[in-house]
Amino acid sequence: MKTYKAYKVFTVSHGHVEEGAFVDAFSIKNAGVTIPAILFGEQGRGRKLGVLPLDGCPTPTEGYPICLKAASVGQTRSGKPKLFVADRVTNTESVLVVLHSRFGYRGGNEHTGDRASQSCCKYGCSGTAGPKHQGPCPVCGGEDMRLSFHPMPGEVLCDGRIAQGGAGRMGSGTQLCVLLPAGEVLRISRSGRLYGAPSAHYLQWDGESLMSVTWEERQLTDIF
Repeated sequence: MKTYKAYKVFTVSHGHVEEGAFVDAFSIKNAGVTIPAILFGEQGRGRKLGVLPLDGCPTPTEGYPICLKAASVGQTRSGKPKLFVADRVTNTESVLVVLHSRFGYRGGNEHTGDRASQSCCKYGCSGTAGPKHQGPCPVCGGEDMRLSFHPMPGEVLCDGRIAQGGAGRMGSGTQLCVLLPAGEVLRISRSGRLYGAPSAHYLQWDGESLMSVTWEERQLTDIF
């Protein structure tokens, strides 16, 4: 009998980490059935609803929420990702992260890997610096240094899109479920009007806890 790896589950929203993920009841109208699932994004123009079905738990009803704490990753009959509820964690090499990411007013969001390098934006200058460089370009002294980022680590199991405005043109962003390996850094950035909130958070799973910090907090603590 095949044994599946069961991972711990976390939800991240606005940089805040919570253990577990709440399960929704998703109605398939044409089939007349309702299934338990974790939902991402929303329905409508300029939007996309992502549905990650669950196996091994009842469909939640109003007033009786279900919080998923551990799950293994499998497939539906059509080959799409599906989560199987587990009663305990058996693998800490990765973690399941539900990213209910938002964005600022008239903005967007982005999911990437860690900072990679910085390059000078001045025309004709080839100045580059490391990701932790502070200050002007080391070659020409220009003030505009542009960051680049590594690709987002992990495996995306489900994705959806949220948006502002009737046609979704005022702003939009993605929401994801990611199987994130230990030691990898995942960055969530937000643009638009944030009203003082941080524009980016960096996540890392160390095998025991999922940490979420701003770049400034990383510089102060060298946490990872």
